Amino acid sequence: MENRIHHARLRSKRPLANHTVEYLFSHDEPDLHFRPGQFLSLRVGTSASGHAERRSYSIASSPEQRGELLLVLRLVEDGVGSQFFAAMAPGDPISFTGPMGFFVNDLSHPGDVVYVATGTGIAPILPMLIETLSRPEPGRVELYWGLRHEDDLFWQDELQTLTAKHPRFKAHIYLSQPRGFWRERGRVVPPVLEALPSLNRPTFYLCGNGQMIAECKAALIARGVERKRQIRTEAFFD
Repeated sequence: MENRIHHARLRSKRPLANHTVEYLFSHDEPDLHFRPGQFLSLRVGTSASGHAERRSYSIASSPEQRGELLLVLRLVEDGVGSQFFAAMAPGDPISFTGPMGFFVNDLSHPGDVVYVATGTGIAPILPMLIETLSRPEPGRVELYWGLRHEDDLFWQDELQTLTAKHPRFKAHIYLSQPRGFWRERGRVVPPVLEALPSLNRPTFYLCGNGQMIAECKAALIARGVERKRQIRTEAFFD
């Protein structure tokens, strides 16, 4: 499955936030299965030496959305992948390998579950949240999502829907440089550490920029969290 080349076509794209765009693709491969948290490796061009340029993107849709794949990208200036996606129009094709990756939910959680994301690191986290909340597990499910400004916010309706539907779920959205009033201000790591004493046998999923992951992981381990048993990570690179 991982080495096989798959094909899909862009159905639609919509701006979500500052430089952040959601791309919805359609495919007709009924045997294309994935777990929430996995990613695709897309061909986004050809290098000067003639080799395929590939970039990896987490799947932001749930497996239940049959025939669909959702990707969320932060478009960066001069990025090879960003230029490829910025030029796409509905109907344009993509080719990819995968799905692949081991950043997926444990098959069961003994206690609370904490997801920590920065920026578009929320992309694989949302379907992972949906999967965990669909299980008959008793633990709390907490999301800590760090962004910079108000215009970086997106998927607020989706998170509000999950909050209303699942009493054990709570979302904490922290803005490090808010331009106006914002209740949860600052970087996302400190509140995660502050919450640690109140958590019951937690499992942590960290996704986003490498600095946040390294800092949060080291601080959790220093406070007694077991690295192999309780922490899962996936670093994003622009």
